[in-house]
Amino acid sequence: MAFLYPLYLVALAAGVIPLVIHLLNRRQQKRLRFPAVRFVLISQRRVARTYNLRNWLLLAVRTLAVLLLALLLAHPLWESGVGLAARGAPLTTAIIVDNSQSMQVRDDGAPFDEAKEAAARILEALDEGDRAAVIATNPVGSTAAALRAPEEATLKDLRPLAVTAGTADLTGALRTAYGLLRGAGGQKALWVVTDLGVAGWDRLSLPAVGEYDPTVPVKIVTVGAVETPPSATIKGLEARAAHVAPGLDIELAATVVNFGAGEIPDVTARLTIDDKVRDEKQVTLAEGAESTVGFRFNLERPGSHSGYVSLHGDGFSGNRRHYFTIHTRDRLNVLLVDGDPQRALVASETFFLSRALNPTGDLANSVLLPEVILSGALEQVNPESYQVVVLANVPHMTLDLAKRLMAFVEGGGGLLLALGDRVIAQEYNTLLWRGPLAVPGVPLPDLRGLTSLLPGILGERRRVPLDQNVGVEEVDTPHPALAAFGDKRLLDSLRSARVSSYFELVTPNINSEGVLMRLGNGQPLLVERKVGKGRVLVLTTSADSAWSNLPLKTAYVPLVQSLVSYLAGGSRGSVDTGITAGEAKQWTVAPAHAGMDLRVVDPRRSEKAVTITAAGGKAAGAFDGNHFAGIYRVVPPSADVDVPGLYAVNPPVLESRLERMGAEELERKLGPVNHEVMAAGALSAGGSRTDLALALVVLLMATLLFEGWLGQRNYE
Repeated sequence: MAFLYPLYLVALAAGVIPLVIHLLNRRQQKRLRFPAVRFVLISQRRVARTYNLRNWLLLAVRTLAVLLLALLLAHPLWESGVGLAARGAPLTTAIIVDNSQSMQVRDDGAPFDEAKEAAARILEALDEGDRAAVIATNPVGSTAAALRAPEEATLKDLRPLAVTAGTADLTGALRTAYGLLRGAGGQKALWVVTDLGVAGWDRLSLPAVGEYDPTVPVKIVTVGAVETPPSATIKGLEARAAHVAPGLDIELAATVVNFGAGEIPDVTARLTIDDKVRDEKQVTLAEGAESTVGFRFNLERPGSHSGYVSLHGDGFSGNRRHYFTIHTRDRLNVLLVDGDPQRALVASETFFLSRALNPTGDLANSVLLPEVILSGALEQVNPESYQVVVLANVPHMTLDLAKRLMAFVEGGGGLLLALGDRVIAQEYNTLLWRGPLAVPGVPLPDLRGLTSLLPGILGERRRVPLDQNVGVEEVDTPHPALAAFGDKRLLDSLRSARVSSYFELVTPNINSEGVLMRLGNGQPLLVERKVGKGRVLVLTTSADSAWSNLPLKTAYVPLVQSLVSYLAGGSRGSVDTGITAGEAKQWTVAPAHAGMDLRVVDPRRSEKAVTITAAGGKAAGAFDGNHFAGIYRVVPPSADVDVPGLYAVNPPVLESRLERMGAEELERKLGPVNHEVMAAGALSAGGSRTDLALALVVLLMATLLFEGWLGQRNYE
């Protein structure tokens, strides 16, 4: 038996009130021994016995009336079986269905299908006037859960329900369920159909649910096998590659973990890339142990690739596939133009640049291929053969060279101008600057049809006293060119550099968004300008150690490589081991792309748009609909929006830990709530749930009538 309002059962204590009244009113007889009235006394005792019997009977009837009234207030419900069918007052039911990843990864059946069958059976048992809501622990889409007629809930909510790759959010599901039941009248019921996996139930917090009704009975229907099956999964992937480019070796290490209570022999770990099996290894997993499986491979073409490492074998459950993506690009040919060559190689202007681009000197296994020429040979070189050109302290700028560089950048090339003591600023300003700031006293040559390469006018060279060397103060770490300096150690290394000389760079707006690095005195150190399809970066100090000690810092190598990769049109090649289901995927792009839409296609081929918004001088977009495991495809609005075309989403590792929540721990989680755990098979027994209120009212009325009649007879 259940009660809609069990708090009223406290009123049962009122049943003692008639007894107290009876005892208080009991007359104390005074004994008088008078022989003359002996027969009168005998007759009086006979009458008193009759009255006492009637008084006790009246007491019992009144007590019964009080108890019936208390029970009526508590609104008792009579259940048979599991109380599946409702009878009497209209019933409002909330059915929470666990659609987390653990409902799909068991090898001992299909718990999620079993859960949907159980939920359907509950809905079928409802009457036409009842209302029901189907609530997923991992909701997908923007449609909110709602109370509907049972048949409508089956068609619109239960049948389309799909298992996701995330962990069950039972707190959120209960909050939704209690919110829907709160405004409903009549009888209420709450069902939870789940595998009781610890990964989801561990996170349940009843206080976080908010306002809940402890009197609404919660029936937990468990699906799947009771015994925990052996389970294993891929805990993570780690890529080991200095560069990711076609023809270069990439090492991938997969960590495989055994969550079960026994050894799992002969597990095959298989590497698949672009739907082709590339390698496989066999491993035996000891109880509770982890093992690392390594793969070595290379790719033949640049671009985005998708792949996964999968586990194969008999007798174990768990998520068996971990997705990843690889983004490769062609090797970058970088032309270093040395404007200040020296007999001693280390003293040459490009010495540190070339070493930073290829520290090992192994061109066969490097994605960056630097080539050094002298500035005098620049006229004979075709820039189109390179992705990036670096002018390091090149003194003279001719009209022909300026036109060739402009055409090169406008066509998509990258140009890095590193200044120095040999640079003739007037020639640079005359030939490379076409902005609103005029160069005083200098007639401009005929550069009609071409745009400016400089982001501003080169001003005076500034020398800082040795004891007052200025440091790097501001670094735009969110910018793609400087993203590597999100690492605090690299950023500290960069900021520890000291600059002794630099060129002032007068831009139309000193606070312009193109300034990526500033010195401690506020002067620009690194400034960007976008020209056509390409980009120009100006380093206002030298690339060697003559004007700063930056080349001697740890940050120099990643700085040069990042700048060159950015100028080449995008990020460097990388292996992306993916994000966890439920996390948001974020992109940062150029500010000019704010307002545009990215299209994201999930593994089920469902497509959604992500609008890029401007924030803090940047533009960024985020997609939070990563509910399913697999490869997601990103389609940018135009080719110049630099975002990877693919990314991977994987389930949480603990979703493969298939232990069930224990009874004691469940009691601790749901303590104040009236709950009951039953197997899904119990639903086949059906049963009913009947409202006893009407029967109690009839019985109470009959009791009161009898009490009135008996009381009247007692006083006659």
